[in-house]
Amino acid sequence: MRRLRRTPYPKVPLHVSETHFFCEFSGPDHSRLSAAVLYIVVDGFISTDGEETQEIAALAYGYAGGQTQSDYLFRRDGENGLWLYSDSSGGEWKGARTTSDGSHLYDLEIEEPQEWTSQDQDLQSLLEARWDEYFKADEDGDITVSEERFKALKQNDTIAQTDGFDMDILWDISPMTNFTTQYADPYYN
Repeated sequence: MRRLRRTPYPKVPLHVSETHFFCEFSGPDHSRLSAAVLYIVVDGFISTDGEETQEIAALAYGYAGGQTQSDYLFRRDGENGLWLYSDSSGGEWKGARTTSDGSHLYDLEIEEPQEWTSQDQDLQSLLEARWDEYFKADEDGDITVSEERFKALKQNDTIAQTDGFDMDILWDISPMTNFTTQYADPYYN
């Protein structure tokens, strides 16, 4: 009996339909990045059951205290609503969270997160292709926001963001970071 070799994901071109950005500095001198999130909405992702889904992938950087900066990579799983997370180097998912019954917070850790796939690598590559538009490394090697991008998106002296930035994304992923500045939906506070 001959077995057919099944590929887990048919090759479908991924398409970025939206790109959004938010950042906040701790003061108007921009010496410390409280948090920055770059996210993309991607069409053409094929779920584990073979259905096309829309995914959200995000890079986040922020101050974690003690002169330490942290970095994260996130993916919102369009099939089951999980947020998967890793450090920004990717290559594997470190964990995944979902909401517990009756909660709006992604506070329930999934025991076995999904495996990193070639589609995850493609999502990361799409994010990285936009990195230079929004970020730069400072003289200490810390990630900061491009001054040109900050000026173009400036809301006030410390915050810049694109029109249409979905604050729910920031509120969802913030508790999964170790940033000293945390963001939460004011409706629930």
